[in-house]
Amino acid sequence: MPIAGPDAVGSSLAMTIAETEVALAAWLDLGVNHERGGTFAAIGLERISAFLRHLPTPPAPLTVAGTKGKGSTVRLVEAALRAHGLPTVAFTSPHVSCLNERWRIDGEPANWAVLAAAAGTVQAVLDQHPAELTWFERSFALAVVLAASRPGVHFLCEVGLGGRLDCANALDAAVVVITHLSHDHRDVLGPTLSHIAREKLAVARVGRPLVIAPQTPEGCVAIRACLPPEREAQWIVSSGEPVSLTLDGAHQQGNAAAALAAAAALYPALDRNRALAGMAGAGLAARCQVIEQPARRLLIDGAHNGPSLAATVAVAAARLRPGWRLILALASDKEVEEVLAAIPPEVIVRRCGYASPRARGAEAWPARALAWPWHADIGAALAAEPDADLCISGSLYLAGEALRALGHGGRLPG
Repeated sequence: MPIAGPDAVGSSLAMTIAETEVALAAWLDLGVNHERGGTFAAIGLERISAFLRHLPTPPAPLTVAGTKGKGSTVRLVEAALRAHGLPTVAFTSPHVSCLNERWRIDGEPANWAVLAAAAGTVQAVLDQHPAELTWFERSFALAVVLAASRPGVHFLCEVGLGGRLDCANALDAAVVVITHLSHDHRDVLGPTLSHIAREKLAVARVGRPLVIAPQTPEGCVAIRACLPPEREAQWIVSSGEPVSLTLDGAHQQGNAAAALAAAAALYPALDRNRALAGMAGAGLAARCQVIEQPARRLLIDGAHNGPSLAATVAVAAARLRPGWRLILALASDKEVEEVLAAIPPEVIVRRCGYASPRARGAEAWPARALAWPWHADIGAALAAEPDADLCISGSLYLAGEALRALGHGGRLPG
């Protein structure tokens, strides 16, 4: 991978390093990683907007913002378009078990050689136009290069955090989807659903299609309060006959309905039946992913707030044997009380750590949760419950560690 940067990596494009995940991660790590540290107050559009002027211009993206269901919705839109043979580039975050999951080309994680070439393009521009890009801004710039390099491609972009100040908002979206809204990152996005809705709706553009996925009554009120009266939106109501999906859980029906509408807005020639057939086979790691073992069944999901965990627990109750255990991990910046309130009293819970500076430690839980057994990592948790069915949730980072420990890392299910 020909890249350059500060002294730690080199100062010219003459330096070549192996095209591996480690190499790409090292290049990305030249920028501050707010995602790893959990400090998002400094995010903004100034750097990335200025830098994008020097990169090839990508097609206007289909941009997906929201609290829950963003990754699944992008995956379903991608599957609907791929069922028509259309080329796609999808940018999502975070990755679950392998870094290249963040950039998908035609539905598959980008291979390292392609990512290396794109990183080289970005670095060449950085050498000519120096900019202090963050880790996430570098990864977004890489996605822009991938999308701009493919004629006729449909660019699908998941918002990383919020919307107004996210990298995705540096591009004028062709279509916007707002998925389910709930409380998360209130220290950055604001204290109420109305504040959160305003931040996420900022990615929408006047005169461009806006699709609103099924919402709670509170979510509907918040969105309507932020939409100008003359602003048209397509409100999706998940009802009628359920569609066939590999993605498990009743909540995915709403994501599928929104994805179908968004795909049709992006590609008006969309054939509904062909799109549904493609969506039926679309899987995504750590979205209520079921893994069968000889002695037990595991359900792995990245739910990290109360409504998400409630949906995951409902799937677990339907798919796992009685006596199943919940292996729960949380980031220290998540709303722990809301998450705990989503756990029915009959569920057997084990707390777990994971390898991140944001992970909530053994003593940093509310008093009522301290009685639940603690495991320092997922390996210890899996070994302690060799026969019981397990639901592993609370963090996509924990989910990724679990998939790697079980030998399923780097694979897209379905």
